Amino acid sequence: MLGNRKHHTSTLKMSVIQRISPFLLLPLFITWQRWVVAPVDAHQFQVRSKNSLAFTSAAAHRNAPWSTRRHNKSQLGMSLIPIPINELQQIVPNASKLTPTGDQYVTYLGRTPRERFNSLFEGVGVAFLGSMFAYFISFVIGQFLATLLGIIFLFWPILSPEFKAYQRNWELVGGRDLIDVWVDDDDDGYWSGIPQNKRGLYGAYYAAVVDDICVVDDVRATADEEYDLDEFSDYTMTSDELETMTGIPWKLRLRLLDNEGRGMQVHARMSEDYLNLEPGMSAVGVLLSTSKEFDQLAGMTDFLVLDEVDGSVITWVGDYPYLPKDEFLRIIEKNGVAEELLAEQEEDDYLDDEDERYGDEVEEEEELAPVSSKRLKGR
Repeated sequence: MLGNRKHHTSTLKMSVIQRISPFLLLPLFITWQRWVVAPVDAHQFQVRSKNSLAFTSAAAHRNAPWSTRRHNKSQLGMSLIPIPINELQQIVPNASKLTPTGDQYVTYLGRTPRERFNSLFEGVGVAFLGSMFAYFISFVIGQFLATLLGIIFLFWPILSPEFKAYQRNWELVGGRDLIDVWVDDDDDGYWSGIPQNKRGLYGAYYAAVVDDICVVDDVRATADEEYDLDEFSDYTMTSDELETMTGIPWKLRLRLLDNEGRGMQVHARMSEDYLNLEPGMSAVGVLLSTSKEFDQLAGMTDFLVLDEVDGSVITWVGDYPYLPKDEFLRIIEKNGVAEELLAEQEEDDYLDDEDERYGDEVEEEEELAPVSSKRLKGR
């Protein structure tokens, strides 16, 4: 299997021009694209592309293969745990809490030498060109304003990750207010004349169990193009051969199931922190919607994965750390979400053991011939 992965990456080699072309792009063009073009539809892109949401109904999930399940989208109607407004404002970026945390700053500064080099290259390029621009424009706007502008450009390598993280936090809510899911229209006349989808965002915890884990080279990869996580036992972000050859890193594909059999599929950049993930572990994250019924998603945070036995933290799955780790852990322990998640897991394990015991008894009584089962790749 390892040979197949190496063969796959070798076929994705780019031409010399394609490999060096990113370094030939003007840093100002990169900044303009990220700060002017991207925000136009940034909110939809973040939800649909980066996080790659896919919800399926219980019946479709049980009867359809994994390769087609993510295409059978339906309304949520899920048994989510509503979040009171006081908790939601503490754990989700909002209009009054957009300042990036240390983890968010580091995400855009770069977590690998390659990312840090690209960030520094862009920052130094913008600083140089910006300083030259400030000098020439000083003849038009005056020395004082040009000096201030030049200082901003000069410190751009330091300020850039801060601004980008700030923008990413804003994109999650899109400038909308967070609304208490317990607000009653009859009791609050302010909301009575406003359509529900225009009021703001409601939040809910999505508690689930890790059903399957695999690695793909693209979020649109089919089940036949999935790789078992065991093949990446020696993986590190700094030695990602796919990123070295194509500039695009491997991606983790995480499939989650709630207690009603409804599934979610999440993608994130592959990391050595994910090597300890196993099916059966508990996961919890935050979903945002413009509807109290959560029939349409408006945003999603990263996910916390807990050990199914003692509830210890395994890792956080996601490309961007929206949730404040310590604060989120404290809140879900205080409100009982973590305890309830582990209790449901223990109950499921007990029922599975009972089913297996009952199945063994039936086989002994009826003397059924053993039937071998083979785990489908990427199931």
